[in-house]
Amino acid sequence: MNWYIVWILFFLIVILGIGLYYSKKIKTADDFTMANFSLGFFPIAGSIIATSMGSAAVIGASGKGFEIGLSWFLTGLPTLFFSVLLAILLGSTIRKLKLYTIPDLFVRRFGKTAGLIPALIISVLYMTPTFGMQIVGMGAILTSVIDVSLVTAMLVGFFICVIFTLMGGLPSVAWTDAIQSVLILAGLIIMFILGTNYVGGFETVINNTPPNLLSFSGLETTELINYLIIFGPFYLVWQTSWQRISAAKTEKIAVSAVTVGFILTSLVGIFAIGIGIIARQAVPISTHPDLVYTEFLTTIFPPAVGGFFMVSLFAAVLTGATSFLLSGAMNISKDIYQGWIAPTASSEKILKVSRISVAGMAIGGLLVSLLITDIIAIYTYALSLSAITMVVPVLAAMFWKRATKKGMLASVIGSLIISILWRLLDQPLGLHMIIPGLVTSLVLIVIVSLLTNHDEEEQVEAYFFSLKQNVTSKNSYKAMALEKGDAR
Repeated sequence: MNWYIVWILFFLIVILGIGLYYSKKIKTADDFTMANFSLGFFPIAGSIIATSMGSAAVIGASGKGFEIGLSWFLTGLPTLFFSVLLAILLGSTIRKLKLYTIPDLFVRRFGKTAGLIPALIISVLYMTPTFGMQIVGMGAILTSVIDVSLVTAMLVGFFICVIFTLMGGLPSVAWTDAIQSVLILAGLIIMFILGTNYVGGFETVINNTPPNLLSFSGLETTELINYLIIFGPFYLVWQTSWQRISAAKTEKIAVSAVTVGFILTSLVGIFAIGIGIIARQAVPISTHPDLVYTEFLTTIFPPAVGGFFMVSLFAAVLTGATSFLLSGAMNISKDIYQGWIAPTASSEKILKVSRISVAGMAIGGLLVSLLITDIIAIYTYALSLSAITMVVPVLAAMFWKRATKKGMLASVIGSLIISILWRLLDQPLGLHMIIPGLVTSLVLIVIVSLLTNHDEEEQVEAYFFSLKQNVTSKNSYKAMALEKGDAR
């Protein structure tokens, strides 16, 4: 009996059952993409953990631990910092605006035209290839337990992701994410402990591991700076966080759940890196980094036990895939279809387009996965292009009233062109394209905005300050009313 297949099939039956249950509750587009703005702490925090702990954070991080060691942990600290900063600093503003997507912010602040390019960038340049990254991860998992080719395994993973996402939307994704987050966290920690015992204990690992792999200074300075910038600012505009913040039942739940979710993700992430380091004692050094986790798993555990850990890994990859599909589909259905093609479309029609968008993005992601099989490579490109074009305009919409639509468009288009040219020039000075891209974005939005006037369709305000001021004014009005009542 192939216990790995038994475990995976059991897991799939459970989550597909959940998907079927919630599919019967999906009536509107808001139900499908935002869970009708009613999610509690556990599904929000669990969904953040499960989505964050996908291919890059488990399979990719184990591979990096195998290659470069503990120093890879430093690359995840900016993710924690900027994600918590987003929740604490902008969580309230995002909820007051009741934003469905990040392009929705651009439309409200800069006008209809401003939302189209960001919607295409997020859905095509980020969500689609990142979904492809998860397909590569699922293929690696399945090929380690089933005697099939990588392409066949990726196709199986593709169909599983699409069916599950189409069935239940965000309600099923969020709740299964919450359940899967427990599996992921438990699987990583237990595998780290048992794996260490299998190779002879911590002393054996320390004695047999090159010192540079056990040091936090294993990355070169330029390389570390590149990674810090790649994995940092992007999380201010990670649409998954924005979506979860908006979908939470209350502001308190939104801020606390997102914060706790990312803190736990960061702390547990070091176990994935540690598994990669430990695996050097049990698998050939020539093992491909993306196969280290699964090779080590199948080496140290008998199938009846290892099946549980394989399920936890499969859960991590599946949940990331479904979340990316759902977020990208929202950009297409809300920002492009409803925003440009059919502004008066009914909720039922938007729901239908959302599901069609899921299928279309999934096919695009599958093509990416077949062309590029390096998980970290896919991830860094997707993050970089999104951060380059989104971060500065989003901050301008939130904090700078003088920003104009022309400045925003120049920033998005100009930074994208410069970053691609920088990459084609083989990244001069060893600096990643995200650095000149962000600098270009900032310079263009400032200069062009100062040289141009606001368009009539713009909502000329800095949302962070204006919404905060509105709340203060309302509180003052209530206080005055109460004082008058007392005086009477």
